[in-house]
Amino acid sequence: MNFLKNLKKFFPLKPSERFKLRLKKIWRYAWSPLLVLVALILTLAGIFGPSFKRVYQEALAGRVDLEKAQQHIVSQEFVEGQAKLVTGKAHLENAQNSLKKLNSLKKLPWVKTQILASENLLASAIAVTSGVNRLSTWAETVIEPFKKGKAFNLGTLKPDQKRLILKAIYEAQPDLQAAKASIDLAVTHLNQIPEKGVIGKLQEAIEPFREQVPQLQKGIAEAIPASKVIPPLLGYPDQQNYLFLLQNNSELRPTGGFIGTYGIIKTKDGEIVSFITDNVYNLDDRAKNLSVTPPAPLIRYNRTKKWYFRDSNWSPDFPTAAQEALTFYRREGGSERKIDGVVAVDPEFFKALLKLTGPITIGKTTFTAGNLVEELQYITGYAYVDQKFVDTSQRKSIIGELGQALIDKMLKLPKNNYGKAWTIFNESVAEKHLMVWVANSSRQNILESLKWSGSVENPSGDYLMIVDANIASLKTDPAVKRTITYNLEKKSDKLIADLIIKYENTGKLTWKTTRYRTYTRVYVPLNSKLILSEGEMYECNSKRKGEVETFDELGHTVFAAFTCTEIGASHELKIRYELPQGLIAQLEQGEYNLLIQKQPGTLAHGLNLKVDTGREIANLSKSTETAKVHNSELKDQSNLEVDREYQLKFKE
Repeated sequence: MNFLKNLKKFFPLKPSERFKLRLKKIWRYAWSPLLVLVALILTLAGIFGPSFKRVYQEALAGRVDLEKAQQHIVSQEFVEGQAKLVTGKAHLENAQNSLKKLNSLKKLPWVKTQILASENLLASAIAVTSGVNRLSTWAETVIEPFKKGKAFNLGTLKPDQKRLILKAIYEAQPDLQAAKASIDLAVTHLNQIPEKGVIGKLQEAIEPFREQVPQLQKGIAEAIPASKVIPPLLGYPDQQNYLFLLQNNSELRPTGGFIGTYGIIKTKDGEIVSFITDNVYNLDDRAKNLSVTPPAPLIRYNRTKKWYFRDSNWSPDFPTAAQEALTFYRREGGSERKIDGVVAVDPEFFKALLKLTGPITIGKTTFTAGNLVEELQYITGYAYVDQKFVDTSQRKSIIGELGQALIDKMLKLPKNNYGKAWTIFNESVAEKHLMVWVANSSRQNILESLKWSGSVENPSGDYLMIVDANIASLKTDPAVKRTITYNLEKKSDKLIADLIIKYENTGKLTWKTTRYRTYTRVYVPLNSKLILSEGEMYECNSKRKGEVETFDELGHTVFAAFTCTEIGASHELKIRYELPQGLIAQLEQGEYNLLIQKQPGTLAHGLNLKVDTGREIANLSKSTETAKVHNSELKDQSNLEVDREYQLKFKE
């Protein structure tokens, strides 16, 4: 009995009574959140719903207007585009005002996410509208002379009209800077949009901005320096004279190919007022008494006794090679005294232009993108021997005629092809089939920042550039397939690199194709140390072992060797080396960066890449679409059509 009495002290109520009491407590505790939930439902139904609906509808209407504005501006219909920008901005501002009514609901987490996303999306869109409006106002001034019907083209522009266009571009800095500030602000707002928890309809509105606004930001960032340098390059406000180099990449040399043809290009107010070309031997033959010692590899492997203009592009750094070429031009008696810069192209640039202009007929020969190289090589290097060209000094005059005809056809292109022409220019400089150096140092700095100058770069991270020089191999380079394999691994406290360059000579013995003899330079980070090598040669078919030279050049350590690949055969040059300790320090700071530069004039060498630093990778950026990471490994099977850059961030 005492036990039962004591038990009642702990359980004073009957089970049914205790259950009723528990229900009362539960109801009392639940009442407050239920009231909040009811209030939230009423709020969503009465205030949030209609207000947010208005926000969404206005924002959607603004987006539609902005898309229409974009279409008009791309079509150079600036008045119509600006009208849509005005109405689009009005819709966005209406949405912004409606959204302010919901600020009191930011205390509710889910609702707060939607409001923050909407606020930043609208602010971003309004900033984009302001930036694009500033751009379109400026662009209308530039494009005004072109608004004369579909038949209008650059060839019909008068000199004063071209000058006005270049003047508008030259004075574009305030407009471009203001537009950039607006677009930068738009990107800032986009970055503040919550990554998770945004409703589907709102996410659909956000995604196009996330894709397009950074692209617009990048375009304006590139346009600002380009606007400073393009008018001067085209002869505004003063005429510019350029030494022109046609480099034949079928006979590869460090900056793109053997210089067989040179010339002088003069530009003034957007016009090429003069374009004269000549056979390089006509200049070199007049300087036979000149005595300049050639680079040692040309003496050793090519038996070159004197250094002339045609071999001046020995440095893979185009600014260096351009100034060397200019020195030789003057030393050998070149007639043009005032030279403002050097422009170099290879046949790939002309092929790209021919795809746009269509075939060009010179005499009895019709040149197309498909037959350009074959026809030029035959006419300038072989046919004249068969008495088709009696005066050998004039055997390359057809190149000047072709160049002038190509300029004429480009000027007559319809204006809807201007975008394609700009794409060709951008691709040609990115692939280093077109390079420019100018004597004006401030403009040269801009060219280098835009990567139009073919400079050998000096990044703080890992670096690789492989440079071949065709040594008496005729025009064999198109028949040689190259594959570059780069493996990097951290071993103890060292970074060890294994490089394999594989040459496959797929040619046949002809008047232009033979065994492939090349002097190869491998540019790596300064203070790298050679460990071992294999495949270097003393000479073709020689049993004597070759050697890998090690020296410093252009801020890099260089490993250099001679190799020879017979017709129908393959050959590998293998180099193992240790990277400098400074890169280990960068790894310890949580990052690894690699830049692989392509040699000018080359097409798309195969690239196999494997990097394993022993640290788990958190993020990969600035890479190819084919690059993949897994744990501590980066792998890529790509090509060197353009420079390749990889940036790794590691997990803590």
